[in-house]
Amino acid sequence: MRKRPQVRACSLCNQVGHNRSRCPSRPNEFPASPPPRTASPRPVMHFFVHHVNMAAPQSPHILDLKKSRVDMLEKIGAASPTDRSDSLYHFYHEKKSEQPIFQEIQPLATPIVQKLFPKKSRQTFLTVKKIFQYFNDFTSAVAAIPTQIKNQVFRLNSSILNFVAHCIPWKKLAFGLSALIIILIAPLQAETYYQNTKLAVGDISANSTAGFMALQDSTTALMHGDIASADRTIGDAVDRFQNAITTMQNQSKILQTLAAVVPVLGDAVKSRQQLLLAGQEIALGNAYLIHGVNESQRSVSSTLTERLTTISTYLKSALPNYEQALLNLNRVKTEALPLAYQQPFVEFKNLFTTLSRDFKNLSGLSDALLEIFGGQGFRRYLLVFQNPAELRPTGGFIGSFAVLDIRDGQIANLEIPPGGPYDLQGQLSENVEPPTPLLLLRPRWEFQDANWFPDFPKSAEKIMRFYRKSRSVTIDGVIAINGSVLEKLLTVIGPIYDAKRGLTLTSDNALATIQQIVESTEQRNTQKPKQIIADLAPQLLDYFKNIQPANLLALLSNLETALTQKEIQAYFVNPTAEEQIKTFGWSGNILPTNSNQDYLMVVNTNIQGQKSDARIKQNISHQAVVDADGTVMDTVIITRTHTGNASESMYGAHNVNYIRLYVPQGSELLEASGFTWPDESKFKTPLPSIKKDSDLASSEIEINIDKQTGTRITNEFGKTAFGNWIITEPGQTTQVQFVYRLPFKLTSQTNLSKNWTNFILANYQKTLGYQLVAQRQSGCDSTIESQIIFPDNFVPDWYAGADIKPAVNGAFIENQPFEQDQIWSVLAKN
Repeated sequence: MRKRPQVRACSLCNQVGHNRSRCPSRPNEFPASPPPRTASPRPVMHFFVHHVNMAAPQSPHILDLKKSRVDMLEKIGAASPTDRSDSLYHFYHEKKSEQPIFQEIQPLATPIVQKLFPKKSRQTFLTVKKIFQYFNDFTSAVAAIPTQIKNQVFRLNSSILNFVAHCIPWKKLAFGLSALIIILIAPLQAETYYQNTKLAVGDISANSTAGFMALQDSTTALMHGDIASADRTIGDAVDRFQNAITTMQNQSKILQTLAAVVPVLGDAVKSRQQLLLAGQEIALGNAYLIHGVNESQRSVSSTLTERLTTISTYLKSALPNYEQALLNLNRVKTEALPLAYQQPFVEFKNLFTTLSRDFKNLSGLSDALLEIFGGQGFRRYLLVFQNPAELRPTGGFIGSFAVLDIRDGQIANLEIPPGGPYDLQGQLSENVEPPTPLLLLRPRWEFQDANWFPDFPKSAEKIMRFYRKSRSVTIDGVIAINGSVLEKLLTVIGPIYDAKRGLTLTSDNALATIQQIVESTEQRNTQKPKQIIADLAPQLLDYFKNIQPANLLALLSNLETALTQKEIQAYFVNPTAEEQIKTFGWSGNILPTNSNQDYLMVVNTNIQGQKSDARIKQNISHQAVVDADGTVMDTVIITRTHTGNASESMYGAHNVNYIRLYVPQGSELLEASGFTWPDESKFKTPLPSIKKDSDLASSEIEINIDKQTGTRITNEFGKTAFGNWIITEPGQTTQVQFVYRLPFKLTSQTNLSKNWTNFILANYQKTLGYQLVAQRQSGCDSTIESQIIFPDNFVPDWYAGADIKPAVNGAFIENQPFEQDQIWSVLAKN
């Protein structure tokens, strides 16, 4: 029996003979075939691509596709906007941050969507689609902002419930259920991430805080020489930092997500990460240094050079850690730290920057130190002790000296003549005429007055020459030590006791006590006024031979300060050692300057003023006025006040001072005033047999004598010097003034650069750059201030230097202690 063929009924009209696609009652919204193409060309649709910093996750190519234009994609072209007000301008420029995260978008009328959902559910599906587009950003956002989690979860759940109850056909429940599970789980996972991150950040903060406290204790102990305490605390600091870093590495993805989503929180996280890494690097560097100091002290028989080599080796190992720590500290944003820690961080950063630089300098100096301390063989040095109370060009009168023999860091011999430099007078075989001002003392130039030149290497060569002509012995170098260094030393080692005289010398009374004994009639009658220095020397030597780790770093710190302030100056015959000393600024040489830099140095020479400089307070006031054509006119006023009493022995004498002002070579003296000359009858007349000194003739080239004031004008060491006399009586104030024109003009091509400032300023049009290099005289108690004045139509654009501040048309340097060489720079624009 043959079966009857099956006849299908149309699913729309329930009639047989046709199917849904051919049903006459079929809606027009689903055409069976695309409409026929017309011959007329269709217009091209333009779309704009804009690069926006905070771009949305969806494509910036926005198309307005309409139902009846299904072939539109074939006619899409690209165009650039010509008017920012165009209605098709990128919608992101009008988007407001406060708009709801779930925006309504134009529904896409595609058969797939219509077939999957009834018409009433399409809009809800598109909303859910939009939710998926924002899902990743939302997950990260709720991880960073816990209050936002509650709001967004509430809104998500409301949309989901509405979607499930009214929109999703139950026969399509599998798809909706999958979406529901994903959306419900995401906020819970974000909340878990947030809680984990909160715990991780707390753990990092606790460990890093404890680590920095231990590091602070360790660094303080290290700088005070308490190596044992520093060693105990450094281990705890390293462990704490390592724990924090391990936690940070385990949570790195979460922290990176936080930093990407919330910029403010990101700055805090990144800054604290860098601070944490810096702490670990500093701790490791300190550990190296502590270990090096301990190793250097293990062997009692080790020499000074061996100890220096050991410390240098470990210091070089620590330097990479210190340098990396500086990089990390520079990446920390101070404002991202808690307010209570911002100021301590700035102070710590400045301190550590200086400390790191000093350690780097010491490491670079190690080879020179080995040469200086006899690591390469026997060396002999002259130690000259200068007294700033009787000021001389390099720091003070040479009241005593010592001959030091050293080999492999061990002092082989130390000789301190009890008569001081006067023991050489009868042995000096050379008769040369002194500089003219020194004729107020004696007709012959001798050892104790050899430091006439403000350039210490030149004075050192003259000192060595006089010693060689007296003892027929060569010298490998000269080290000048001011009396203030003894005070610094006693602050480290404590008081010393002179059993012979029953005296206890401290940092407060040592200089005055020694000065009183040296100048006493009793000592002068024995012809051994410097005997007390010779008696105290063995105690000091004993201290250096057996120096304890607790005092080593404190001693090095005081030594570095004394070298920076030129309380200690050194010259070595060995060119490598001398060049190294110059590099660190410890040679006391006149600083070289560029042809367009201003320079200033005031040099005082006390001649027959006894020890009156101990009661002199000096102020240097400088002013530079720039004319419209770039000409610079300088005025320097030097004020000296004698605070002593005429009844005081030594300190109450008239201060008789030959003053020299060193300025850029070629400067023209225009005016000078305020000078007082000593009695002409007091000057000695050189004997006919005395010869002119060749060093003096080549170093001081006389240019002119000012007829009105008698000011002597010379060229010395690449500078022009103006020299004259000033006498200040006890209780009085004197003042001298120099007005001069600089030998160059400021132009827009002026280059403000100096190799030791690590700054090179590019040339700008319509700008004027001015730079002043001010050099301090060793041993001089002085303050300094300055004004730089540009033409009225110029304003300061950039400035640099200690305590410099901008003015309306220039800058000024506030009155400040003049303790070391300074450089000030100003850039003014029209």
